[in-house]
Amino acid sequence: MARNEKEESIEIGIREALTLILPYFKKKFLEQTKSVIWIVLYLSLFQLLVLRIPIKEAAIISLGIFAVIFGLTFFLEGLFLGLMPLGEMIGLRLPQKLGLTGILLFSFLLGIGATLAEPAIAVLKACGSSVLPWQAPLLYYLLGEGSDFLFVSIASGVGVAVILGVFRFLYGFSLTRLLIPTVLILLAITIYAYFDDSLQQIAGLAWDSGAVTTGPVTVPLVVALGLGVSKVAKDNESSSGYGVVTLASLFPILAVFLIGIYFSPKLPLPMSESDFFSKRKGISDEQSILLFGKSLSILKSESKPQAASTQPVTPQKGFNFLFLQIKEGFQLAFRAILPLTCFLFLFLIVVLRDRVPSFSEVFLGISFAIFGLAIFNFGIFLGLNKLGSQVGYKLPSTFRSIELNDSTRYISNFNPKSVLKAVNEEGKEESFFYLKERKSYTAIPYKSENYQPQSKLYEYVPIHGPLFGKEDNLLGYFIILIFAFFLGFSATLAEPALSALGTTVEESTVGIFKKKYLIQAVALGVGIGTLLGVTKVILEIPMVFFVVPSYLILLVLTLFSNRDFIDIAWDSAGVTTGPITVPLVIAMGLGIGNQLNTIDGFGILACASIFPILTVLLMGIWIENSRRLSLKDNDIKVK
Repeated sequence: MARNEKEESIEIGIREALTLILPYFKKKFLEQTKSVIWIVLYLSLFQLLVLRIPIKEAAIISLGIFAVIFGLTFFLEGLFLGLMPLGEMIGLRLPQKLGLTGILLFSFLLGIGATLAEPAIAVLKACGSSVLPWQAPLLYYLLGEGSDFLFVSIASGVGVAVILGVFRFLYGFSLTRLLIPTVLILLAITIYAYFDDSLQQIAGLAWDSGAVTTGPVTVPLVVALGLGVSKVAKDNESSSGYGVVTLASLFPILAVFLIGIYFSPKLPLPMSESDFFSKRKGISDEQSILLFGKSLSILKSESKPQAASTQPVTPQKGFNFLFLQIKEGFQLAFRAILPLTCFLFLFLIVVLRDRVPSFSEVFLGISFAIFGLAIFNFGIFLGLNKLGSQVGYKLPSTFRSIELNDSTRYISNFNPKSVLKAVNEEGKEESFFYLKERKSYTAIPYKSENYQPQSKLYEYVPIHGPLFGKEDNLLGYFIILIFAFFLGFSATLAEPALSALGTTVEESTVGIFKKKYLIQAVALGVGIGTLLGVTKVILEIPMVFFVVPSYLILLVLTLFSNRDFIDIAWDSAGVTTGPITVPLVIAMGLGIGNQLNTIDGFGILACASIFPILTVLLMGIWIENSRRLSLKDNDIKVK
């Protein structure tokens, strides 16, 4: 005899709740600290001990890093409590309630919403301030006035990728059937862009955008959706969830190239600074509106827009400045999470006509996600971006002399009569003066343009380096490359997603592909990729020379690899570009580019995503061959 049983609820006080929650939060906080602290210590110690330059605004950067850890703890917990259960439940209900068209439309919209909610997507917009409009008008536009078009194109690329991923989950065909034609199209368009002056300058941005999309929001939601669909799909051999992350990192690249092709004819070609501001050779009013908005004051006054310095903001801005940054962080978080959440709720309730499971838990998770993302955005701006750009800006001091603009000093009551003359090795005269600091005297090069006669102020910008020999010495380059390798290697070992992937891979391959082998292979690949990416930025090597040969090799290896290892290898690139690695590496690359006056510092993330695929494929081929030899030896012994 059936009877209705009422659920009993137990009420606990605030003290008991805190007793239960705090140990759990402490554990999660320590996990995030471990994933962040090593790379932060590595960068800080390298600047202090190797470059021998103090860290500017260390207290503010420390506050920012703490905010990153604190915010990331809440954000990821919110994803697991709120958004991921919604994604998987909708994935389970979709094939039961909707036809193929409805499933694909939802998948496309989910891909867009998840991408726009990614923490790293906002980092790209901050990069626009370091690009000069006359050097790269198209790149300047896409990171400035046209950033909304850039973000929507990237999100649309992910949306298309999710559609194809769902197709694959439903019908279970091999990843290579999508992978090979997609990569070949990307390589063809990259080669085409190389011969176009404007498109060549967005190649690094396009390939880096693929790494930005595979973050902590997109990957869990898309995989949760895919797993939900695959559980109810028939005759599906691809229920592991691998492969969709790869597609979500490839199609945004194509989308950025396409949006670049669309806007390229509407913008001026790269030109010299003087031509850019010349009324005769400069840009038209229509092009100026695209670049700078409706205000034409920049060109009409012939004043030159200055690229924002990568150096830290002065601390005199105080609490008002911090409050404004926190406010902006919350605004960005609400704009990112709320539309996605409302979309999922409405789709579940209105279209699928189902209720939200464990509403209070989901609501708590979404609140955690918004709060965590807001604090994370605040910490990225004050912590990781500042630290990364500081180190990147000063890295070239290993092989050449650089100006430390963040250490600029003003000498009052300067008397030009104190300037002396010296003769260099070539017999040319150079001006200098002695500056007394405490009990020592330092010879300072004198530049007449830095002296203001009216105020009697002299602007002194310290010069640092080269630290290891003469200008452009090989030892200095070698030290930077070693630094880049260990940066990529150590950052990857600290990524929690890689450890989780390693456990999943070892279980799904029944111990054939060991977790430790996968982690070592991926970390080695990221280290090599970061090294080559930094080389690309320093030597200004076009992106095409890294991408085309690397991906052709990957395609050949893919054809000779086991199907299971293919999916694992191509997805491993997605876990290397986490919420910590992306802002640090982008900021570092732009810092190097600004110091060396290169057009852009993009491309490091793309290289760091290519080579893990290569190392994992090679590892998979080696494991497969070892297994075959072992089986062959066993057969011989049995006979």
